[in-house]
Amino acid sequence: MESQKTRIVAIDVETPNGRTAAVCQIGLVVAEAGEIVKTESFLVNPETYFDSLNVSIHGITPKDVAHAPAFPAVWVRIAPYFENAVIIAHNAAFDLGVLTDVLERYGIPVPPMRYACTVQMARRRFSRETYGSYRLDTLCAAFDIPLEHHHDALCDALACYRLYRELLSDFGPDPRDVRPYRHAINQPVVNPIGRFSTETEEALELRKLKELLAGVEPTNLLNPSDSMAIAHWMDRHTELCSEPPFDTIYLYLYRMISDKPLTAEEAQELETLLG
Repeated sequence: MESQKTRIVAIDVETPNGRTAAVCQIGLVVAEAGEIVKTESFLVNPETYFDSLNVSIHGITPKDVAHAPAFPAVWVRIAPYFENAVIIAHNAAFDLGVLTDVLERYGIPVPPMRYACTVQMARRRFSRETYGSYRLDTLCAAFDIPLEHHHDALCDALACYRLYRELLSDFGPDPRDVRPYRHAINQPVVNPIGRFSTETEEALELRKLKELLAGVEPTNLLNPSDSMAIAHWMDRHTELCSEPPFDTIYLYLYRMISDKPLTAEEAQELETLLG
């Protein structure tokens, strides 16, 4: 379990489209000793275009961010919060993946981070059938956590932090909850027995995709935010789509984001392909 002195930073990002490294809103909740000490919300000029799908989800338009600062100016404000903190997000593979992509887009060094994903935490503690899904709005309803403006970055970050606290309080800590975040391909890491290992690009991307799909039920219609996150991942990894097993995985993902749910057998095959 993390020390009570550990700073916890809950983060949520909203994106203007599913194809570029860009954000249009960032919400942060900073907690120390189990108490929220700071909340921050920033509209961000993504310096790129908006997709109508994304606008329909979060309601942020180009006009809203026309005079907002670009990401580098916002990062100067929020970077100190990330020092010696555990970063939490609901579906962290998406939020931290976007964050690191944006940092790299602007040539800003990606800081070392430890993180916890509340989707993964929930999966370790109860089955999907317990509440019907691992979506943030579903779990907030189950745990009586306020979520008045879903897809407002600060509202979602607050809900994520409260869900994190509820999961620890109701089910206890799990040593797998907090782990180092790795965005670089073939970056050496220490495994649990203390040896160094190198993860191939394919294995790393399969693991990231599996985390991204943790809260998704392939046999049901996707909600817009899940569809957007999957489309974002697919667009960033088109170079993999012709290589097994990604060729088959891409076909299934494309069907899912096209409002064509998989059969139970196909969903099982997708799970097997992801490893």
